[in-house]
Amino acid sequence: MSCHFLPGWANVAFTAAYSWDGTSDILVEVTYANEAGADDTWLRASDAGANRSIYASSSDRYLDLWNPVYAAVDGTPYNSLDQQITVSFWTYGDPVYQPQSGTTFEIRDDNAYRVVNVHGPWGDGVFYWDAGNDGGGSYDRINKAAAVADYEGNWTHWAFTKDASTGDMKIYKNGVLWHSGTDKTRSMAGGTEMRIGKGLWAGSQSYYGWMDEFAMWDAVLDEATIQEYLYKDLDEAHPNADDLILYYSFNDGDGIYESDASSSNADLALIGAVSRPYDPATLFRYTTMSNLRPDVIWEQGVFTSHLDSVLVIDTVLMDPVTLVTFDPADPTSGLDTILVWPGDVYTYLYDEYGVVADSVLVPATDNIAVEYYEYYSAPFEVVNRYELGRYITPYGIGLDLGDGFTWTFDVSDYRPLLHDSVRLAAGNWQELLDMQLWFIEGTPPRDPISVTNLWTGYKGYNTDEAFDDNTPAITMNLPADASEFRIKSRVSGHGFGGTANCAEFCAKEHYFKVNDDVVWTREVWRDNCDLNPVYPQGGTWVYDRANWCPGAEVWTYDFELTPFVTPGSTYTFDYAAEDYNWNGSGSFPYYQTEVQLVAYGPYNFDLDAAVTDILAPSGDDMWGRMNPICNNPIIRIQNTGASTLTSLKVEFGLKDAPYSTYNWSGELQPMEWEEVTLPDYVYQPADQFVVTISEPNGGADEYELNNTMTSEVAFPVSYPADLIIEFKANNKPNENDWFVYDANGNELYSRTTFTAGTIHKDTIHLEDGCYEFYLWDWDEDGISWWANSDGTGYLRIKDANTGTILKSFEPDFGGLIYQQFTVGTYVDIDEPLDAEDAFEVYPNPAADHLYLKIRLSGRREAEVFIYDYAGNLIHTEKPGRIQDETLHMDVSQYASGMYVAVLKAGNTWKKVPFMVE
Repeated sequence: MSCHFLPGWANVAFTAAYSWDGTSDILVEVTYANEAGADDTWLRASDAGANRSIYASSSDRYLDLWNPVYAAVDGTPYNSLDQQITVSFWTYGDPVYQPQSGTTFEIRDDNAYRVVNVHGPWGDGVFYWDAGNDGGGSYDRINKAAAVADYEGNWTHWAFTKDASTGDMKIYKNGVLWHSGTDKTRSMAGGTEMRIGKGLWAGSQSYYGWMDEFAMWDAVLDEATIQEYLYKDLDEAHPNADDLILYYSFNDGDGIYESDASSSNADLALIGAVSRPYDPATLFRYTTMSNLRPDVIWEQGVFTSHLDSVLVIDTVLMDPVTLVTFDPADPTSGLDTILVWPGDVYTYLYDEYGVVADSVLVPATDNIAVEYYEYYSAPFEVVNRYELGRYITPYGIGLDLGDGFTWTFDVSDYRPLLHDSVRLAAGNWQELLDMQLWFIEGTPPRDPISVTNLWTGYKGYNTDEAFDDNTPAITMNLPADASEFRIKSRVSGHGFGGTANCAEFCAKEHYFKVNDDVVWTREVWRDNCDLNPVYPQGGTWVYDRANWCPGAEVWTYDFELTPFVTPGSTYTFDYAAEDYNWNGSGSFPYYQTEVQLVAYGPYNFDLDAAVTDILAPSGDDMWGRMNPICNNPIIRIQNTGASTLTSLKVEFGLKDAPYSTYNWSGELQPMEWEEVTLPDYVYQPADQFVVTISEPNGGADEYELNNTMTSEVAFPVSYPADLIIEFKANNKPNENDWFVYDANGNELYSRTTFTAGTIHKDTIHLEDGCYEFYLWDWDEDGISWWANSDGTGYLRIKDANTGTILKSFEPDFGGLIYQQFTVGTYVDIDEPLDAEDAFEVYPNPAADHLYLKIRLSGRREAEVFIYDYAGNLIHTEKPGRIQDETLHMDVSQYASGMYVAVLKAGNTWKKVPFMVE
């Protein structure tokens, strides 16, 4: 209830009867708001003999924040930060907007790199505490999801600490440790700019909510100190008073600046943010306990009451306007800030129903003229931005990248840019990225001379005409000292929900024109997102998109411009897209576009071919779906000479094993490449795969340094001869088929018919050898996926003799499960090469000790490798040059099961399987 008090006893009648049981305690809250300068309000009280009241004797204010307003720190007291920091404040998140991807505060350095930052919370409801920078843009971070009540609709106290010398980062909620992290050793030195309520990066959103009692120390506060000052103002008695570098209580209320109560005197400029007083009923800080209790007389009886209303006329002050004046001699330097009210405006009188009853014209009392000046600032550095490559971050929900994932881009065309000093940047917001440049010594196919950006950035696609307007024709003179030219087009479509779900989920053709003639056409689309090696992901990762997939690189479309131009001549280039009209629904369609022109010198070789990649066997993350293997390697070859390539000799195999030979024939124009699947090869223990090409077009290769490539080898899993393929179909069984092939590509087993919700068990028998297994999902959404109604299935491979599950596959796999595997003790070697060589293992089975007896026809360097049943190398023995030797091994720590001992002595290989009990 509310009422007006006069001196003396005040009679307060309840608006509704209050029933009291006669024994329970009663809590009475009295709040009031005094006008500025008015006399204090006193309540008569008596000593209750113990603390029986809590009171707050002063008003309090908070900072109100919303997008796009914020507050800027005037000065750089945070320059003293280095190894230690504590930041604390109260926040009350706006329930209408939270959680939203705003920034609570941020400090950055001269390079615009983040030094200190809090997202409290981000749009995912997670608090992110960032502190420390390595000088290159990477920062330390800890983060944790918060309960809704922690960040909206309630006042919550947060304190963030870091000690780089110990590597500890911590977050305290309401004075209690809430989250922590270790090994965080980056320094917090070098900050040059700070904002509260909004980040310093382009596109940052402001925090939606209220803030109070913002403080920063260049020291680490302990939990007891944080708790001690949780509900009271900071003072000189604070244990870390000398370490305080910023303190804003937000109690000034002048609408322009908030003063800094620390010794730094770094006032806070309010850029639209407003300091507002607490409603007296909501005060919760700086309260005092007292044994004085206001005198209250309670009356009990039977009352007759009725409701009534009284019209009270009140006056509300109009909002002022902040006016900043500038120095005419230095137009960017502010001189003063004043509060003004618009003149020659009407004020209005409202009746009790909120309807305008009258108006009064308020004339202006002063006139301030605005003068405009033309001025020129100091010259600034011109930064030309060139995109070297692009990848799209994966959906993070449920994603596990282990120790990380590596995407590889060939940036050789950008060699004219990558020299001297350049700034390299990546557009990541939360991921920690590591970028490395690998330099390949040698001679390129042709020397790049220059790179020119033709069209770059965001290009709207609401209509094809609008896209054409965003990529206007360019007339340019080609360099006369160049001989060859290439266009690089890297575009990805975004936005959906409108016509044809463009531009993210629609396939549209793009065109490149020379003097109005179309010389190149390409459908901007990527059709293999379901085979992404980064899987499973939490979102709609399997959907094909306009030249991108979540967690994959954006393809660069290269095409040779040389046949259509002449060096030193002038041409008009244009880039266009297929006809389209957006209906206005969904999000705005656009293409993120990078089209570049690369000029080269002449080809350095007429007849040259190169091995550019080994896809399998390989340890490269990008080819993880097709590895490991035991047959049919896959390589990429490229014509790096000026003449058409029609044939090649390819020699390949595992290191130190006999090589196989494959004769390739085809037709590759200069700079064209092709993936080549090679036949079976000698399979034996090794850690490297080697491929060498030669004899292009039956002649001599003019540059041999690009003819050989090696890759890491991991051996595929080994299974017993008798297996059960156990497959539970989901609700869409017609989408699935599985097949088993031998090393020669012969289909041995398959199943293409399933019943929904049924477990199908097929027993297969395989001889020693190498095999391939395929499970296809023709709808490309796996057998268990959150975004469809197909239900849940599974795939398992079991030992037919024991029923043991040997492999259980991830059901959210997209379009294909692929695995190569071996059966038995398959090591594809010729044995024995010398009838006089012998290799024995005993006892077999072994328990604690194992002896390996080696007898050779002559002294040779020998090595012994021990593999487990899954093909993993367990142990290596190197006895050196021997002829007749018995080696002893302790196998007491080996798990029970099958193993293979392999002897390598010169060109002799021999394997012996053995058991450990």
